[in-house]
Amino acid sequence: MMQSASAFPLATWMVFSPQGLVFLAAALAITGVIVELIRRRYLRESYAMLWLAFAAVMIVLGLFPSLLFYLSDNVLHLYYLTTAGMICFLFLLAIILQYSVVLSRRADENRHMAQKMALLEERLERLEDSAAASDQKGKQP
Repeated sequence: MMQSASAFPLATWMVFSPQGLVFLAAALAITGVIVELIRRRYLRESYAMLWLAFAAVMIVLGLFPSLLFYLSDNVLHLYYLTTAGMICFLFLLAIILQYSVVLSRRADENRHMAQKMALLEERLERLEDSAAASDQKGKQP
């Protein structure tokens, strides 16, 4: 069982292992990819905030791997891999919720545009019919 993290100063939380360095490198790579996607306008800023928050959590956990152990042991009372999996699962739930909100908004916009287009088509047909009727009256002797 791990000792209480409060007994250790903050500097001892920064224990680097090969896995921690890989985790930190992956977090920095994800951050770089997100920033590049925003810069090239492939990813909108409103969507990127959640990804950047996830990358920030990954960077913090990469810099302070003992934080994950402390959170697992003292707060959640779970195995540390379960805690990491739960963090990833909550992130995925947040992404799904964000996309559901966007999808609902787009569906409402599509319905509104379809209704507007139907009204415009009906108006165009009435105008074409009245123009054809006036042409027929003008051609009669």
